[in-house]
Amino acid sequence: MADTHIAESFEAGFLSCPLSEQVADCENYELAPLFLRLFRERQPVLEAGCGSGRWCGWFHKHSIQSDGIDWSKELCVRAAREIPSSRFVVCDMRNVPLPDCSYGGVIALGSIEHAVEGPQAVLRELHRLLKPDGVAVITVPYGGKLRILFRYLSKPLLSFRAAPSMRMLFKKPVAGRRLREALNGTNEKWHPRFSYGKEGWSFFEYEFNKSQMRGFLNDAGFEVREEFVGFGDEGVSNNFGTLAGRWNKERGKVDFTLLGALLRKMVPVDIMGHMLCYVVGKKSA
Repeated sequence: MADTHIAESFEAGFLSCPLSEQVADCENYELAPLFLRLFRERQPVLEAGCGSGRWCGWFHKHSIQSDGIDWSKELCVRAAREIPSSRFVVCDMRNVPLPDCSYGGVIALGSIEHAVEGPQAVLRELHRLLKPDGVAVITVPYGGKLRILFRYLSKPLLSFRAAPSMRMLFKKPVAGRRLREALNGTNEKWHPRFSYGKEGWSFFEYEFNKSQMRGFLNDAGFEVREEFVGFGDEGVSNNFGTLAGRWNKERGKVDFTLLGALLRKMVPVDIMGHMLCYVVGKKSA
């Protein structure tokens, strides 16, 4: 999966906020109504890459049995302590120590895109864990045409900023892996993103388009039942940065600038949205 320092930053972020607050924030999540529609009759639910365990806490509030899997032992221990109705398993999502067809529902929210070799192994494992009549909700960062255009346009700037001489000039750390080394093993067609940490530059995530995701899901044995682009506010912020607005952690929303507010109204979510969302089930025999 993603490099160690990236995983540790996710862990630190989840641990810095009380779990009860994270569970409460789930109520305003864009897909929460979808979860209630799908999973009241399909239990238990597994969250793949559960992080803090917040969704298990939210499912419990709505009388939906759920479990979580994550790489972080510390997060799983805290979640098990605060949400005793759920089971939390420390493991790699590509090799989950649970029986076949254990779950009526699976959610993987922004988690499968962090495997540098691609999401195929994780998807096959989620397929194995899902019951024959089960349903999975899977989201990934959306590599739509507009975002990918911005990525291409910003490549020279990234290379410039990553150059050791430039980092030294701006008093940034230069030790560790170079950006060109972090590119090794990644697939350019999936539009990889990178981050700088204590080990230097490392792969962070991919941004997939609809055609790519359909192929991954089909190869894993899933059939697509719903496909849509969501999270328009975050998409505007992600694509245009501080020109459009800033994420307000307390409100759980983007505080738009005038430009951001105009873009949000004018540009369709299908073009600007942040996440590509799927509802899938197993293919009929």
